[in-house]
Amino acid sequence: MMDRSLLISFAAAVLVTVAPGFESEAAAANLYTRVPASACSPESPDDDAILQLSNGSWIFTGSDSGTATLWCPIVTDKGHSALDTYSISNLRLWYRDTDGTATGSQVTAQLYYRAENATNPSSMTAGIDSNSSSATSNNTLWADVTTNTTSNALFFVRVTISRNSSSLNVAFHGIDLPQTPP
Repeated sequence: MMDRSLLISFAAAVLVTVAPGFESEAAAANLYTRVPASACSPESPDDDAILQLSNGSWIFTGSDSGTATLWCPIVTDKGHSALDTYSISNLRLWYRDTDGTATGSQVTAQLYYRAENATNPSSMTAGIDSNSSSATSNNTLWADVTTNTTSNALFFVRVTISRNSSSLNVAFHGIDLPQTPP
């Protein structure tokens, strides 16, 4: 009788130890992550010169205007993730565009991946454009990801932020990859 109790206890301990691993492996199939603006880097010294981080968001410095590009790395959830296939369904942009659908300021985002032997990244979405929304305060927009699975790849989001006047208060707050449309 003692051996049977010991066997049941051992089996329960194994299930408690292994079962969470099964759950996390299943969840890993759908890549979900948030990337704050502060994790993104300006593409060039020229972009870095006209932008600044303020309260965790990228904004234009003083009276600077123009267009700047930021690259945001997508951190995957497993150490060997570059070899795994992920399903990515949606991209969401967190931003502020104080002139709404007008063309004086704009924030765009587009998801890219770089395959194992590729020289340049390839686009995975048509992209998001803040000028498609009339919102003039903090807002989010999302897009379906047209290519939703890939493996042997690294993922990035390319963000552009622009304004043609220092009176426009445009900001990039961050991006995320929600599993379902927000």
